[in-house]
Amino acid sequence: MKQNLPLKSFLLAAAFSLGLAATVRADDSVVTRESAPAAPAQAASDLSLLGQSHATLTYGYIDLDDTSTDADRYAFEWNQPLADGFDAVFAYDYAQSGAIAGSRLKQHTLAASLRAFSNAYSWGKPYLEAGVGYVWSRFAGVREDSWAVGVGAGVEFRVLPRATVTPYVQYADVQDLPGSDTWTYGVKGSYWLDRHWALTAGFSRDSEQNSEFTVGTNFRF
Repeated sequence: MKQNLPLKSFLLAAAFSLGLAATVRADDSVVTRESAPAAPAQAASDLSLLGQSHATLTYGYIDLDDTSTDADRYAFEWNQPLADGFDAVFAYDYAQSGAIAGSRLKQHTLAASLRAFSNAYSWGKPYLEAGVGYVWSRFAGVREDSWAVGVGAGVEFRVLPRATVTPYVQYADVQDLPGSDTWTYGVKGSYWLDRHWALTAGFSRDSEQNSEFTVGTNFRF
């Protein structure tokens, strides 16, 4: 019976160098407010999570394979643009399993990351990430902790004017805890209610056959 949870949130990002291309048009003539053309309500780039300052809150329901129990995961993530094509990502996760042999596994994860992405393609925004995190857990009164490293890749696609979908793959190595090497494959989507708020949902499955369903929200600053 497995007693570890899939660890997905400590990925820290690493290099993929691509530039952001933007076309800016300026008009030197003086235009009154009444005569100026109305600006689009929401530019396409506004809907992307890559290259944008935003916070994400997520709830995840984890179906643990080969057990009669499940787990809940609560996650907070902060994305901060650094330079064209690079974001810093900071995350905290808390997960708790149902009762296993009379005890619950409780796990915390802290991570910081660097993510590199490209805005050069019309079909989507590919990205790569890599990095390190710290995990500590408690089960049956025993505390364990470990450093973790991971890498990941994905592509953010625009599928509707207000919606994006991102398939991704991640690899995590939690060096001193059971089930240290984990591959995770998943997809997540965002639907923007306005320029600042979006609803999110996702599904993932890891190499230990654990599945996770997520819902949450994004807030752009």
